[in-house]
Amino acid sequence: MAVPFAEQGELLSRIAAQALALYPQDHIFHFRLAAGQYLCGDFDGALDNIDTALRLLPANAWRTSHSLLQQQYLTRREAILNGSAEARHAETQRERWEQQDRANAALVGTLQKSTVRSVELVAIFTAAIAFAVGSLNVTLNGNLTLGARLWMLAGLGGGLSIFALTIVGGTWLITRGSK
Repeated sequence: MAVPFAEQGELLSRIAAQALALYPQDHIFHFRLAAGQYLCGDFDGALDNIDTALRLLPANAWRTSHSLLQQQYLTRREAILNGSAEARHAETQRERWEQQDRANAALVGTLQKSTVRSVELVAIFTAAIAFAVGSLNVTLNGNLTLGARLWMLAGLGGGLSIFALTIVGGTWLITRGSK
């Protein structure tokens, strides 16, 4: 019942457990052990000991201290139950945050892959559109023979294919370490 200090719960639990080894039927030592366990976050153990303290509390109606002790024990029991509920809630929230972090990491990975795929797709479509526009000029204009036009289209297609492959390959090379 001191001013809070570091490792107070551990110290109280240890001393109360030693006292209970000597006096296992003493309700006050069960109460003190429950208080120490509560401070350590052992809510199940604290609940067991506070219930034992309440059970061992003598029911002398003529003693005014009985009702005060009983009220103190019941107040501690309620605090233990509230602490247990808060700890479960905090654990649930921690699990949700971890799950959200994993989902965020997966989303970031998906977005990075989508961006890379978009750049590659734009490069391929750019090459395809350039080929279509260029081949239209070659086939509609000029007085070249069919064979010369085919060679010109093959050269244009090959050059644009190399362009698209260079963009896709460069994008892959740049982004392969970020996966």
